[in-house]
This record gives sequence, C-alpha cells and structure tokens, in this order.
Amino acid sequence: MKRVLLLCAMVMSGFMAQAQYTYADISQIQYVSPADLANCNDTSAYFGDTIRTRGVVVTPGNVSEVASGSVQGGHRPFIFIADTANGGNNGPFKGIEVMGAYQNAQGNLLPLPNIETTLPGDIIEFIGVVNAFNNGTQLEPIDGNSFTILGSTSAPGSAVVDLGDLNDNNRVNIPTTGEQWENSFVELQNVTVTDVIYFSGNSRVSFNVVDANGNVINVSDRFLAQKLPSHQTVNPFSPQATGSFNPPVPGTFYTSLSGMLRHDGNGCFLNSGSRGYELNPFDSTHYNVGFAPPYISNFDRDPAIPTSNQSVDLTMNISDFDGTVDSAFVYFTADSTLNPSQFPRQPLSLVAGTTDEYEFTIPQYADGTLVRYYIKATDDQGNDSYYPTTPIGATEPNFEYYFVRDGGLQIFDIQFSLDGSGNSPLVGQTVTFKGIVTASTKRHDLGYLYVQDEGGSAWSGVWCVGAGISNYFRDEEVIITGQVAESFGMTQIIVSNIQLTGNRATIAPTIIDPTDSVAQANFGWEQYEGVLVEYRLSGGQRLTINETNMGFGDYSVSDQVGASRATSGRILAGRQSSTSQSSLYVQLVTDSIYETVDGEMEVGPIEVADTMTMDAVRGVLFYGFSNYRLLPRNNDDFIGINVNLDSTDLPTSQISVVEWTRTELVKAYPNPTADILNVELENGTIAAIRLIDLTGRMVRDIRPSSARVELNLSDLNGGAYIMQVIDAKHQIHTARIIVTK
Repeated sequence: MKRVLLLCAMVMSGFMAQAQYTYADISQIQYVSPADLANCNDTSAYFGDTIRTRGVVVTPGNVSEVASGSVQGGHRPFIFIADTANGGNNGPFKGIEVMGAYQNAQGNLLPLPNIETTLPGDIIEFIGVVNAFNNGTQLEPIDGNSFTILGSTSAPGSAVVDLGDLNDNNRVNIPTTGEQWENSFVELQNVTVTDVIYFSGNSRVSFNVVDANGNVINVSDRFLAQKLPSHQTVNPFSPQATGSFNPPVPGTFYTSLSGMLRHDGNGCFLNSGSRGYELNPFDSTHYNVGFAPPYISNFDRDPAIPTSNQSVDLTMNISDFDGTVDSAFVYFTADSTLNPSQFPRQPLSLVAGTTDEYEFTIPQYADGTLVRYYIKATDDQGNDSYYPTTPIGATEPNFEYYFVRDGGLQIFDIQFSLDGSGNSPLVGQTVTFKGIVTASTKRHDLGYLYVQDEGGSAWSGVWCVGAGISNYFRDEEVIITGQVAESFGMTQIIVSNIQLTGNRATIAPTIIDPTDSVAQANFGWEQYEGVLVEYRLSGGQRLTINETNMGFGDYSVSDQVGASRATSGRILAGRQSSTSQSSLYVQLVTDSIYETVDGEMEVGPIEVADTMTMDAVRGVLFYGFSNYRLLPRNNDDFIGINVNLDSTDLPTSQISVVEWTRTELVKAYPNPTADILNVELENGTIAAIRLIDLTGRMVRDIRPSSARVELNLSDLNGGAYIMQVIDAKHQIHTARIIVTK
C-alpha cells in the first residue's frame, strides 16, 4: 500500500513539470547513423539537450556500487532503463544509463529521492540532460524531481549478442556494430577467462574473456554482483553489508555471461577511455560456468619478511569446481638468473584431515636474498591454474617474492615491484619499519606525512596516512606500524602506531632529469614514487616553466618553452582535496582561483609564467590519474628561481645533534642472542625498556630503574626486534636486537 501511495504522489508532482520539456524516446536519444559510426562519431543528436523520456527499469537501484567523495552519503547511484516499446525488451539503441545524483541550490550533489529503491519492471519518466562520459551516453537529472514512477511491468530480459560485434581481439571497440547495444542488457555465450585483474590495492577485480575467435571484452564491477568479500557496500539500500564475489581463474569457461553493456571508448575515440565496450553483471545468476580449472584461495605467507634463521610457511585452499585436484606444486628459487618457467618445483602437502588445505615450507636463506615463487595446480581434466594468476597465453608465469632481512623490513621492501603494476608486494599486510620524515603535516610543509629509508633512493619512500601522524617533524626518525594499501595507484601506509626513535637524519633528494623521456616512459618513474626528488638538468642548465596550465592544477618544467610533455616534469601545488594532495604553502600555482578553491592557500598565489626559470625544484614524487608529478613542500623547494617568493617558517625538531648518537651510550650484548641480553646505559639510569617485534607488537615492557639490566629472551621467536631504552630524562635510545633459535 505504501508503494502505491508513493507512486501516486510521484505521478502528480511529475505531471506539473513534464510539459516544459521535449519528449524523446530512448531509441531516438541513442540512435546514431551508420555513416556517423563509420566516421567514429557516436554522439547523440540530443547531446546537451534537456529532454523528457520514459523507460522500463532494468537494474535494481539497490545494487549499484560506485563510491563517491562528492555525493552526499558517499554513493553515486545510477540505473539503466530500456525503451518502453515492446514492453521494455532490449534491442538496438533501446537502452540508456540514468545517473542518480543531482546538484541542489547550494551546489551540493545529492542522491535522487527513491532512485536506490527502483525495481526491474518499474516504468519511469525522467527529465534530464543528455550527456556522455568516455563515449557512454547518459541522462543526468536537472533537480530532485527529475524522475517519476508511473507504474510497472515485467522485468526486461537480455538480448544475445556476438562478442565479435563489440570488440576485436585487442579489446578495441567496433562502433559500427557495437554502439547499438550500448547501455543494453546483453548476454554473451561461450567465452573463456584469459586474465583476472585485481586493482585499487586488490580491493576490486575485473576480468577479460574471449570468444572462439579471440575477441576480447572486460567484465567489470559497477554492481554488487562482482564486489569482493572485502568490499563494504556504499549503497544505503544494499541487500548485503559486504560483497561476496569469488573471482574466476584464467581458463574458466562460461556458457553465458550477462550484464549491462557500457562504453569506455578506445581505438578511434581519442582521449576517451581504454576498455572499449565492457560488460557489467548485476546479479549472481549472470555468471554461468561450464567448466573451470582448480581454484586457489586464502593464500597466506608467514612471515611476510623473514630473517635468515626463519623458514617461510605457505598455506592455501585448492578446490575444483567440476572435478578433483590432480596435482599441486610450488615453484621457487633464490637464483635471480632463472625465468619463472625454470624454477625448481616441489609438491604441496595436503594438510592431514582436510580435503582442500595445502601447505609448504620454503627453507631459510641468507640475509638480503630475493626469493621468488608461484603455485600451479592441475585438475583431473588437465586444466591448470596459478597463484598469482597468470593470463592465458603468457610466455612466463607471474610470481610473488620477498627479501630476507635480518635487520627488519625496509621501505624498499614495501615499494619494490617486479610485476610491472607498481603495486606493493605487501598489499594488505601489516608491517613495521623505520624511516626518516621527508614531509610533514606541520605549518609551512607539504601537509602530508612521507618517510624514507635513511640513505635510500629508488623504491625507498612512502606516503603515510591515519591518526596520530601530526606530531612529527622533518628529519626525525620514526618507527611506524600500519597496513600497506594502494590508493588509485599510489602506495600508502595506513598507520596504526607511530613513535619517535630519538634519532635524526637529513635525506638528500634524488636527482632526476625531467627531459629524459626514456627514463620516464613505461612507468620508469615508479621507483621514485613517494621519494624526495629534485628536478635538475645537467651542466648547470636552468629549468623553465614550460606549460603553465596542464589542467587540474598541474604545470610543468623542462629545458625550454614548448618542450613536449614526454620531456617535461609535472608539478602540482595549491590544491588539497580528496583527489589532490599538494602543499598550501607553495605560491606558484596555475590559477589564482586555488587561493580559496580545493583548500585555502596559506600564502599569496602567483600564477606561473613561461618566463620563470630556476636551478632546480624539489619535492615528493606523487602518482595519480596516470601521471607522476612533483609536490613541492614550500617555497624553499624552488632553488635559484627568478621570482621573489615569501620566506618560510618551517618548524624544526627539538631533537638535538647530541641525541642523534644517543645509542652510543647504550650497550646491548651479546647481539645476536639466543637467550640472555645485557643492557647497559652509560652514566645514567634505565627507566624503561621496550622490545617491539616487526608486527608492531610490544613483547617486553619493563621498568628497572637501574644502569644495567639482564633480559631473558629465550621465550621469544627468532627474528629482529626494535629495542627502546628510555632514560631518566625521558630520552629514547634505540637498537636492533636479533634473537636466534
């Protein structure tokens, strides 16, 4: 009854506005002539117009799952509707995407009332602007009264479409035959998974499938149906609190895959998307598996970073959808000269009393050793699967890896990447490490915390976020415990604990030449992500502002005005928002609008000009939106610039030079030790001793009030520990302790 009353109310309010706008069927909005499509033009004839249309809801409003920092509530709702002709059944040019967020009079984005409760079969009238995103036609609401539910009918069904009409074997869209199915509910038949793609720090997944002719399409995750169990739903009306999707493995054969067909233009559509036409299933019944290789899940490695006296335990579950697991092997090596196909192998052991739990122990290796490994399982039909996943047709299997570290984990171990993605090999792991602060949240600094390995260069810096990070100054050494994550391609640490060691050091910037296009190409600068770097030319040549406004606050420097972007280095300053994390203490910006937009600048803005030159510019290198950019921390990072900039007043650490060498006053012996450790403080009293393992857990906390202490560590596991000795003046002395077994 409530739903009937709601329908009546919405119908009455909708009638008052509908006469103001031209009516157009969905098929009229979507139709593009064969001649236009042949010329790579898929723009709607109604583009930019405000129109009124009617359609049958295809996708439930409560299963859209797109997070948004700009829409109130954190969810950007959307639905797909089909032309009311033929009862809403899908056909050529008969589907369109309806965006469900509108801007109110105050400029805020809000979800359309009741958009998230629409049901398949609801007949709606919608008033909106015809727009497009990455070549996908959309309707955008004009206000909070943009849609009205008129009634209901049967839920629309899917249309069987040939994958070869959508994309070619390079996943390039074919608009002449594919555009007619944009935004339609379609079914693909007899396709095979070739590649499973985890992204956003392994929190999301998509996969590619091919048909018998090798044509490729990406299956993506805009709906709840393909959200991983780690995903916390953002749709307030979602039927689930988390996702529940189990990704396929390469080689999985689907007799059918269904979903909404979106367009992410590539090929002849320049400066658009990358995936071509993509499929977005919106229900678990849309995945119909014919057969599948073994499924490897719940993989774990312990410890993540071993010492030289620790072996490494691998555990996992391996099951088979349509048969049995015939064999399972681990391939591993410490020989860096071997290709993955040459790794020696050992059989995995089935855990006693289980049917699908497997384990293996990789032996101990010397300090500093790089160990690589992967898992291969084969079922009774001869189908293979790998962990980590390996695309079908790849010349070599993918692999995971770790370094052996007697001195404890380094930032290098977090950042160093061998797989080409740039993602940390420790994503999702909780780690503890030491580093020197290169940028802080203090006044006249970047506003964000970055730390770097002392003496490190490539792969040695990382961005740290979370609570309790605002008390630290540049050059201070800190011990950090936190979880490794990827945020839109940028590695970061979500800090759970951070402490001073009492030491200080200054990090020298790593010099990179922004005109070196070869070094930049193919993610060549990934190794400097999070690192303190300096753009500088050789031979004393000065840098010049090359491009004054590259969009979104970026500008660039090079050796000459007019240089290409491939031979320039991006710089970002003056913006702080959910997508821009630069300093508000840098005067040089692209536009004075940023004085009060995306954060209020703390210094007067100066718009950059191509007459500005400098010896060098330094800052932290950041990755976002497919580009690397330097983030100067304050005006002092512009060296020898021909513009007068305000002076800075950067707060400095109160840790004195004497305190840098305080550890020389502490003796801890024998080190390494198997049991007894003697700790002595010269000319002082030990007020407390804390021992912290590499997960950040405090395993000892004693308060002796004496100059010498004997510790019995025989009950501790072998490995590296951080010892903090606090004296009577509350000064902290640190040392690394190795416990052997």
